[in-house]
Amino acid sequence: MNYFHKDGRGLSHTLACGLAVYLNSTLVDLFFRLFNGHTQVNATDLRKLKYPTLEQLLSLGTEIKERFPSGCEIDLLVQNKLLNMSNQSDKNPIKIKSRIDEALQILRQLGFPRRQLNERSALTLLALLDLKPTDSWNLATSPLMGITPIMDFMAQHYGKTYKPNTRETVCRQTVHQFLDAALIVANPDNLSRPINSPKTVYQIEESALELLRTYGTNEWEKSISTYLASIETLKKQYAQEREMSRIPIVIAGEIKTLSPGGQNILIEKIINDFAPRFTPGGKLIYVGDTDEKFTHFDEAALTDLGVTIDSHGKMPDVIIHLTTNNWLVLIEAVTSHGPINAKRKKDLESLFKGVKIPLVMVTTFLSRKAMVEYLPEIAWETDVWVAEDATHVIHFNGEHLLQAYEI
Repeated sequence: MNYFHKDGRGLSHTLACGLAVYLNSTLVDLFFRLFNGHTQVNATDLRKLKYPTLEQLLSLGTEIKERFPSGCEIDLLVQNKLLNMSNQSDKNPIKIKSRIDEALQILRQLGFPRRQLNERSALTLLALLDLKPTDSWNLATSPLMGITPIMDFMAQHYGKTYKPNTRETVCRQTVHQFLDAALIVANPDNLSRPINSPKTVYQIEESALELLRTYGTNEWEKSISTYLASIETLKKQYAQEREMSRIPIVIAGEIKTLSPGGQNILIEKIINDFAPRFTPGGKLIYVGDTDEKFTHFDEAALTDLGVTIDSHGKMPDVIIHLTTNNWLVLIEAVTSHGPINAKRKKDLESLFKGVKIPLVMVTTFLSRKAMVEYLPEIAWETDVWVAEDATHVIHFNGEHLLQAYEI
């Protein structure tokens, strides 16, 4: 058993009561859970703990009468006697904890699975509502926010700083689930912007915002029942809006669609302009998409050529088997990512090391202006195609060092 003493003697009743109140507060509980990796409290933990001044502990102790206060009463005492005297009212850990708990309760009532019922999800929701710890729920708004501003909001107003490399975790393990549940929408300011664009922003869906503004009021239970009854309709509505702006392509007589914007605009030009001109009669084996890694994938055809693809490998954007020459043409569509440089060329050679036929690698751009930025990086023994000059291909060295053209 651990115990407190003063020079080997007991504490005064008032000081002991004040100390007991402090140690049983949510403030200390939060601090301990944050910085300790275990649940048992030992003497070393108690020595390292930060304590109020003697005067503050005595002030807490004077409030204790015949009955020891409940948890809520303890937190109120700590709030009035300690926190209100500091300049940290905007970072009040008790109010922060309370607000996070409220957000978690909302997510629970909305039916989110257990994996999403965590602090990260709660803080993401609060950031997308621009709701600070002391704000009333009826003050919730719906700003357009990217992942980085969401994380900045968490750090600034809730004291929770995530490392930059957890950005993808916030996106994939929280934001994507919010999107699937139609709680938020992506790029409402520009539906043609691809979901993986660095400019992608998210916003609380309008009906969800109206619902959340009623939290803590008499209207809440009625509002959430109505919202949950309409959620499937909302999902279909936003899926339809997104579908209308997708890019149609025809593969082997079948119409398929690519997600809007970004590199998929260029992929559509590769299929409709580049392929008929430079790989006539070629077999389209693979087409990637920003939303779906395998929009079209004839895996059997690639296996026949001696290639088994690891699903974790970074595929080129388009693969065509040019049957007349018996070449495998690997095509990269460059918009936000780089071209086939020396490293990427080596990676592709490794990925397709089992292929029984020659590889031809092509980097594609929408315009010459877009190409200029990457020109120094393009690997030798590869080709470049620019969509605005669709009838020509630039060859970076190869079989012919010099070639004469008829005038």
